[in-house]
Amino acid sequence: MKRFLSLFLFVLFYTGLPAFALEIGVVDLNQALNQSEPGIRSKNILERRGRQKQQEFKLEESELRKLAEDLRNNPLLTPKAKSAKEQELIARQQQLREKVRTIEQEMRSEERRLTEAIFKELKTVIRTVSIKEKLDLVLEKNAAQVILYMKEETTDLTQKVIDAYNALKAGSNG
Repeated sequence: MKRFLSLFLFVLFYTGLPAFALEIGVVDLNQALNQSEPGIRSKNILERRGRQKQQEFKLEESELRKLAEDLRNNPLLTPKAKSAKEQELIARQQQLREKVRTIEQEMRSEERRLTEAIFKELKTVIRTVSIKEKLDLVLEKNAAQVILYMKEETTDLTQKVIDAYNALKAGSNG
């Protein structure tokens, strides 16, 4: 009797239920970052700062070129004065290179800070959209490309995530 009951439950369970279907979605995080309004704003801020710093560096660079040109074309300088001017030129060139390196590092750090904040907010939006779409699993689209075969179809949520994120940010700003 016990054996019959076990066999009966086994047959009932495996034949009476539909196959387990996994609903999978993908999101292109880079696209969401680049096309969302906060991502576009962040990118514009960074580009503006970059152009501004570039202009400053060009001014300093042109001053150094002028100083180097004056040094080459001034035959009246004594060897001692010429050596002092060359040392000054070298020191200023090194200062400019160090300043450029520091600004580039600051810009990368600022970009990382802005990007991390947006990604954190995007994860919340992805969770909300995934629950609404009744998905079991959501992969980053570029990571999903590593999967060579998947029986189930995937749903691309990228545009829905961008729209939901823009709506969320518009709602919090208004």
